[in-house]
Amino acid sequence: MNSLAELQLAARQIRRSIVDVAFHAPVDGVHLGSALSMVDIATVLYGSVMRYQPEDMAAQERDRFLLSKGHAALALYTTLHHYGVLSDEQLATFDHSGSLFPALTPMNPALGIDFAGGSLGLGVGFASGIAWHQRLKQQPWHSYVVLGDGECNEGSIWESALFAAHHGLDNLTAIVDVNGYQSDISCEQTLKMNFPALWQACGWHVEVCDGHNIQALQQAFAAPSHNKPKAVIATTVKGKGISFMENNNAFHRAKLSAAQHGAAREELV
Repeated sequence: MNSLAELQLAARQIRRSIVDVAFHAPVDGVHLGSALSMVDIATVLYGSVMRYQPEDMAAQERDRFLLSKGHAALALYTTLHHYGVLSDEQLATFDHSGSLFPALTPMNPALGIDFAGGSLGLGVGFASGIAWHQRLKQQPWHSYVVLGDGECNEGSIWESALFAAHHGLDNLTAIVDVNGYQSDISCEQTLKMNFPALWQACGWHVEVCDGHNIQALQQAFAAPSHNKPKAVIATTVKGKGISFMENNNAFHRAKLSAAQHGAAREELV
C-alpha cells in the first residue's frame, strides 16, 4: 500500500498529466473540470484500495472500476497510466482519430476500462449487475462506480440503487463526486438533492467525506457497510488543483492556451 505522501504526490502527478494530455489533444476542448475533481478519489482507489495487477487487467480476479461520469475519462486514463496499466505511447493518443482512448470511455476490460461512459445514469445499474453476478458466483471481488452529482438527476440511478440494496450487494461501492456543477450551471440551480438522505432511503450505508482528503477517503472506503452497498458522498471542487479552474465552469470543457498550460503546470509542481 502506498503511503500518504506517495498518494499525495501521485495525485499531483496525475493532475499534471491531465493538463499536459489535454493541451496536446488535437481537439477544440477537453473536459477538464470534472476530471480534476475526481483525481484524489481515483488515486486512493488505485493506489491503496483496489485489488488488481497492472500487467494483467484482463484477469477476472480483480476489483472493477466503472466511470459512470464518462466525461471525466481523462482522469481514468491518466490514473491507469500512472499506475502502470497504460503506456506513454497509449496515453499520447488521447482523443486522436481511431484511438482506443477517446473523450468518453469505451469499454475495454483488458486495459482496465470496465464501462462505456457517455450516456449518463447507467453506471450504477451496470455495476450492480457485476456485483450481483460476483455474489451468485461467490467471488470475493468488489466493484466501485464513480458518479457525478449532476448525473444523479437521472432516475435510472435510483432504480439501480434500490435493486442493489434489495439484494444486499455489500460488494458494491458508489462514489458520488459532488463538485457542485453540471455542464452549464450549478447542480443546485438544476435540482437540489440531499445525497446522504437519498442513498440512505434507498437502503445503502452512507459515508460522507472531503473528496480531496486522502485519509478521509481511505477511512470511508474501509468503513464497514453492514451487509449493505456503500455510498461515499465525496465533496470536491471542480477543477481542483489549478486556481483559475477551480469552481470555474468555463473549464467544464475547454481548450488550454499555451499560457494557461504553463500556469497550470507551475501550480502542480
